[in-house]
Amino acid sequence: MLAAEDVGLALLLAWTFYDAYWMAIVLLAPVVFFNGRRYWEKQSQQREKQFIAEYKEMLKNLISGLEAGYSVENAFAEAERQHRQLFPEQSVLAAELHAINAATALRTPIERAFGEFAGRFPYEEVLGFAEIFSFGKRLGGNYVENLRTTARKLEEKVELKQEIAATFAEKRLELSVMSVMPMGIVVYMKLGSPEFLAPMYHNVLGITVMSGCIAVYLGAILLGKRIVEIEI
Repeated sequence: MLAAEDVGLALLLAWTFYDAYWMAIVLLAPVVFFNGRRYWEKQSQQREKQFIAEYKEMLKNLISGLEAGYSVENAFAEAERQHRQLFPEQSVLAAELHAINAATALRTPIERAFGEFAGRFPYEEVLGFAEIFSFGKRLGGNYVENLRTTARKLEEKVELKQEIAATFAEKRLELSVMSVMPMGIVVYMKLGSPEFLAPMYHNVLGITVMSGCIAVYLGAILLGKRIVEIEI
């Protein structure tokens, strides 16, 4: 979908690097692709961030229920109740917890219900807990204690992951600032000393050089994004 932001950026690039607004037509397609990809990546990151935050609280509530002596099934029911109080609106996990508890109310084994949940949200922390559910009862031993220990370790891991994500968020902000600076310098030169850039406009050699500059510029931004968005 074409947005005003895409058109504005294409016009800015056309004016800055080519001094020709008609070049915006050529630049519009890559701009739409670049911005569209960035938009969906941002939406995915926000959803994952929200999920991780809620999942950590769910584990914390589940641990509290198990330590209070609840059965696994009742601990999940209590976790859902507390989760709805903590996240009353736009919760990612509230409906999933309700589905798990509804399934167990219909005599579906809790490990199977949680496994179906893990299939919909195949994050490492969820799949790891699903494996404990899958093998816990068959392995025997203190099943509830094993679940509680695993939940506590996963909670600590999620907290560490959030701390690392916060550090990377600072680096992403630095990248955003650094990404704007090269174009800002060119705009400053174009406005303050247009004679320095005049030889780069309206000729084949200048257009070729400026096109190469845009390619290097966008490539550097993409490389920076790959560096600061390493999966953790």
